[in-house]
Amino acid sequence: MEEKLAALNALVAYARANSPFYARHLPEGEIESPADLARLPLCSAEDIREHGREMLCCPASRVRRIVSLETSGTSGRPKRLCFTEADLERTVDFFHHGMERVCGPYRRVAIFLPGNSPDGLCQLLAAGIRRFGGTPLYYGPIADYGDAARWSREQRADTLVGIPAQIRRLALTAPDLGYRRALLSSDSLPRSLGETIARKWDCQVLNHYGMTESGYGLAVQYPGEAAMSLRKDLYLERLPDGELVLTTLFREAMPLIRYRTGDLGRLSPEGDVLELLGRKTELARPVTLRQLDETLFAQDGVLDYVAAVQGGVLRVTVLGRAGDARAALEEAFPEFRPEVEEIDALPPAGGKRALRWE
Repeated sequence: MEEKLAALNALVAYARANSPFYARHLPEGEIESPADLARLPLCSAEDIREHGREMLCCPASRVRRIVSLETSGTSGRPKRLCFTEADLERTVDFFHHGMERVCGPYRRVAIFLPGNSPDGLCQLLAAGIRRFGGTPLYYGPIADYGDAARWSREQRADTLVGIPAQIRRLALTAPDLGYRRALLSSDSLPRSLGETIARKWDCQVLNHYGMTESGYGLAVQYPGEAAMSLRKDLYLERLPDGELVLTTLFREAMPLIRYRTGDLGRLSPEGDVLELLGRKTELARPVTLRQLDETLFAQDGVLDYVAAVQGGVLRVTVLGRAGDARAALEEAFPEFRPEVEEIDALPPAGGKRALRWE
């Protein structure tokens, strides 16, 4: 902990000296214990939208990558996050050492994620995989599951990184694929979903928690471990209401100090992630997407679904057997009077899945 406290104090001094925003935002004084962090104000997505330029701590000429994230904030402006070459290198280093442990002897890695632009998520992930002698194989998000299965067989990949719901559907439609490790990222991982993948492929299913604000990688689960190990150049706190708060210890371009992630979770005494509970805004609702996932993804007859709550009625459109979905929903959510429709195809999801309230 002494090393992290020293890094926190160095970060605060660096940010205060180089950023007009943090010069106003951060009080003077040393951080002598984790409890002292509470003296520092929290930072939010709104701060990034409104004061992003003032949060920059280096000359613009040193910025290697800018990522714009569309948000639902009141201003309508996107969040813009900046990274120097050294910032990106820390992400590659995390992917190098993290994926080496995730893969073990299974080093042909299929990547079923978006973001294959220069210095984007998948390019950084591929660079990290190559460093330990692995072979990154990029496919992208899955739209055609037959084609993804054909490609997997041709490439002889034995580890994959992908989006949970998509990989579950691939496992159900192509149970013969020889994947030995499945690292799931970019969305929540309900227990029933992971169990289905593990059962269909007889493989290890591992979880990754990340966000663009953390430099993509944040915490990863290794084989044989329950918790997700926190990246060494990050620090996580848990607020009294369970919200996780992120600090980027060595970020050069745009450090985030006590950034509210909006995610609820549990941390170990060492600061690793024991459990992710969901988005704070979503958990305020009487039914959540995660609860629906746990219910519906336990049914092998349900390949995928979309859902909305309209006038107190839960309306679910199912790709697969509507009868299986209807029986499970009526048992789990009788107060929402579930109505289930079966269709032959779902449109490709744009971004993270969501439960609509209308």
